[in-house]
Amino acid sequence: MRSENSEGILTIFLAGDIDAQNAADIQQEIREIVKCQADSALVFDARELMYISSAGLRVMLTVQKEADRKISIINLSPEVLEIFRMAGFQYLMEVKGV
Repeated sequence: MRSENSEGILTIFLAGDIDAQNAADIQQEIREIVKCQADSALVFDARELMYISSAGLRVMLTVQKEADRKISIINLSPEVLEIFRMAGFQYLMEVKGV
C-alpha cells in the first residue's frame, strides 16, 4: 500500500477490492502506516478502489476510531461512493467522489 505525507496530511492510496478476504491484512497495513505518523491529518485516496464490502467499511470505521480523528476518503468512483452513502458514511467521515 502506498502512502505519502505532505504538509501534515497523510494520504493512503487504496486500490483494488477491500473485502472479507483481505480486510484484516489491509487494516494491519494501515495501522502500521498511521502509527508512524500519528500527528498528521488522515486522507484516503480511493481513485483506484474498485469495490468495498461491509468488511472493508468496518476497516474504515476502525481506522477512524483508532486514529481518534475524522478521516476523509476522496476520489471515490460513483459505484463505490454509492456503497459509502448507502451505509450512511457521509455522516461519519468526509466522503467525496471524483
